[in-house]
Amino acid sequence: MKLFIEKASNLEELSLFLTRLNNQKCSHIGYCGDEAKEIYHTLKDDFTGDNGDVRFLLARSNTGEIEAAIGVDIDGDTAEVWGPFNQTSSIQLQHLLWEKLLQENPKLNVFHFFINKENVQQQIFMDEIKAKVTGEHLLLELRKEDFGKVTKMESTLLKESDFLSFKKLHNQIFPSTYYNADAIKERLSAVNILKILKEEGKEIQAYAYFEVNPDIAEASLEYVGVAKACRNSGLGTKMLKEAVTEMFSFPTIKEIKLVVQYSNGPANHIYFKTGFKQQDRLISYVLKR
Repeated sequence: MKLFIEKASNLEELSLFLTRLNNQKCSHIGYCGDEAKEIYHTLKDDFTGDNGDVRFLLARSNTGEIEAAIGVDIDGDTAEVWGPFNQTSSIQLQHLLWEKLLQENPKLNVFHFFINKENVQQQIFMDEIKAKVTGEHLLLELRKEDFGKVTKMESTLLKESDFLSFKKLHNQIFPSTYYNADAIKERLSAVNILKILKEEGKEIQAYAYFEVNPDIAEASLEYVGVAKACRNSGLGTKMLKEAVTEMFSFPTIKEIKLVVQYSNGPANHIYFKTGFKQQDRLISYVLKR
């Protein structure tokens, strides 16, 4: 079968292709969602340049059908790779797409991949391109109808007077993370929310930071932190349940998904107690050229 490699231009067609493949564990990529509308908006917002150029490559058959695809969500010289997605059994086809992607993005030096444990074809490909395993993770999901909401909330929004206490705790729990305390403070809004648990006149005991995008029915729980002295007291579960209750208070939010480290058993226990269920097990890789 003769194949043609080209840049993606029809986002609707591409989002339908990605949706179909990403709903199968044997071709699932962790960075990509599983609903066409969500994928379409992400492609439009994160993969499309100001000139309309889409950072996605396709392989088409001579009948015009998409057979494989790969794209990059770029941040400086680093990229999260969506793919490879491939409905054929040809790993050679993936190498052709990958080499073309490297040629078209010479300034990219670091590539991150997120492959389902059951996606054997892409794990073989990771070995062939010499990508290194960096960890194993669980994708958890909680549906609104499966959650018993909290009726009496004890957590409050962060006050300016509590910021230094929050900053100290956040730095202790997440010393090297994508959003430091100052970045979280800058992001706070009606849909980017930081809730805390504390006793009057004392340090913060626990906190949760989450972001909601009601327009595309998306909610992400970014951080849940509990002070060391307050662990194993039920505060982590309480904080998590109150955060989830608030996230589900947005009418369009019907489910919450989050990714946690597979090896972090004690912390993962509070997610399962809250009602989250495991959907997928994922392997993260990095490749530096």
